Amino acid sequence: MDKQKYNQIRDCLRQLIKGTPFEGKVLFVGGCCRDDLMGLEIKDIDMAVNLPSGGIRLAEWLREQGHTTRSTVVYPAYQTAMFHLKAFPDEELEVVQTRKEKYNDPACRNPETAFGSIQEDCMRRDLTINALYQNVSTGEFLDITGHGIDDIRDHVIRTPDDPDITYDDDPLRILRCIRFASRFGWDIEQETWEGMVRNAHRLTIITRERVRDELCKMLSGPHPVMSMELLRKSGAMHEVLPELEPTVGMTQNAYHVGTVWEHTMQVLGNVAEQTDSLALRLAALFHDIGKTVTREEGDDGSVHFINHEQAGADMVREVMNRLRFPNDDTDSVAFLTRHHMDCKPYGAKAEHMKDKKLRKLQYTCKTEQRFRDLMTLIHSDNMAHAEEHCMPGQVPAILHRTEKMLEDGTAMFGFKPWMTGNEVMRTKGIKPGKEVRNCLDYLLKLAFVNPKMDKEEIVKHLRGYHIPDVLK
Repeated sequence: MDKQKYNQIRDCLRQLIKGTPFEGKVLFVGGCCRDDLMGLEIKDIDMAVNLPSGGIRLAEWLREQGHTTRSTVVYPAYQTAMFHLKAFPDEELEVVQTRKEKYNDPACRNPETAFGSIQEDCMRRDLTINALYQNVSTGEFLDITGHGIDDIRDHVIRTPDDPDITYDDDPLRILRCIRFASRFGWDIEQETWEGMVRNAHRLTIITRERVRDELCKMLSGPHPVMSMELLRKSGAMHEVLPELEPTVGMTQNAYHVGTVWEHTMQVLGNVAEQTDSLALRLAALFHDIGKTVTREEGDDGSVHFINHEQAGADMVREVMNRLRFPNDDTDSVAFLTRHHMDCKPYGAKAEHMKDKKLRKLQYTCKTEQRFRDLMTLIHSDNMAHAEEHCMPGQVPAILHRTEKMLEDGTAMFGFKPWMTGNEVMRTKGIKPGKEVRNCLDYLLKLAFVNPKMDKEEIVKHLRGYHIPDVLK
């Protein structure tokens, strides 16, 4: 929401609670205060009420007074409520009591919570810039750590409390720290950084879903390469993406500049400059992961990564399944990884790529969008190779030819086979079996040459086709 609406909501609440026990006790907190001070768009409004059960009490009082619309949602176990003001029915507001936390089980990040002071509420938060408050009644900003506003001005990421306490209590905050540092491009304060390094091993207690969500937010941000470098240097990569660790320091062949990790970061940066697609950014991160299990050195010192794209696709499925990614996302990233080498043999301007090969690739991609995503990845990969091997004109040439095919109707995105198995059996007079599959494959190869062939010619070709004796 823009600042005008944000201020209007705050003014509305100030008027509603004036003269009530809630006056002076309701606080905007966290990201909305940070973004307000930074002049950024405010995404969500979170509130805390400095009274026992204050969040639920405020939400229920507003409902009783007829100031809310829709259903007020209450979570008693967390002392949290969500509601919509009638004056702003499209904005969901979340409110909770100020609280303190106690972590009794070192193997679990779920604490016992109870009503606490604003100071206790502040110290349980992840970063100073996310531990700012604004009193709704007075408009006053509260910077209890004494660092929050200065850290925004100085572009510093810092924990409110001793970082060892902050990260031991909830190691997910290590990933959040990385995410915010890379989101804003800010420095991490030295003691905070050292605490991250000391406690990175604690990430093992975090659920895979939460790790996945933070990883996705890092990669979706404006500086994904910075986030991955921080992940690596902090030691958190060992717990989040251990499969990528061997790429650090892994040397390559003459086609590349730098290690596998350095090349991967170049590709990720290239992709991020072109698209905010999470699937493509994940594919850039994982596209050479298969090199970690396929690297071979010849007697002459040459380095090879034979079939690393297939090995990589298999590893992508293992990694993304472990992190509980949706199947569709996993399929997309594995596909892009599997096929990112498909155009390498066809020359700097794709001059060796025959039309039938291009159509086969279009057919393999199924959709035009997936094909264009693959081209983005391939181009980003090409441009991260050594200068004499980067082939900057290859993908533009392929896309130009594809546009012409789309214009004349010979592109093969979503192509439907000319015949069904039953039609093949009737035409050839054969029974179900491998012969049918072989005939269908033959027809598909004909389509790659000329997808606009008429029905009579198709039947003629099929009737004249000799099924290999080995299949009879």
